[in-house]
Amino acid sequence: MKRKVVKSSLCAGLVALGFCMADLRTGKITDITKPHLGEYECESATLSGEELLDEFSYIRLELKEKGDCTLHYCKKDGKKREEKGKYTYDEKLGEICLYGGVGKTFKRKFPLKNGKMDVTVRLGDKTLSMRFVQK
Repeated sequence: MKRKVVKSSLCAGLVALGFCMADLRTGKITDITKPHLGEYECESATLSGEELLDEFSYIRLELKEKGDCTLHYCKKDGKKREEKGKYTYDEKLGEICLYGGVGKTFKRKFPLKNGKMDVTVRLGDKTLSMRFVQK
């Protein structure tokens, strides 16, 4: 009798664990080991205190494998654009380094922790501040 209870408990535990990890079976191991991968939605954007998100339908940053990233954005007039770049991620520092740009080199480091990235860049005499949150 005791042996059946132990086997039943073990079986029930394994089944429960299997249900908890059902999504992992459809994904890849990199989904676990590289949680920074994915799409980040811009939830705030200001240029020296002036709100910018009102001019856009969306602004998204996609971090892909192999250090590729794409900034997707759409103005309210419907024009969709994409800018491609590269990135490196330092998990220990919780820091991402974005670099790229057409005709010019852009290389900046920003904090990326708990699915949130705060971007602050000087553009001439103005400051661009953006917050991206992982979807």
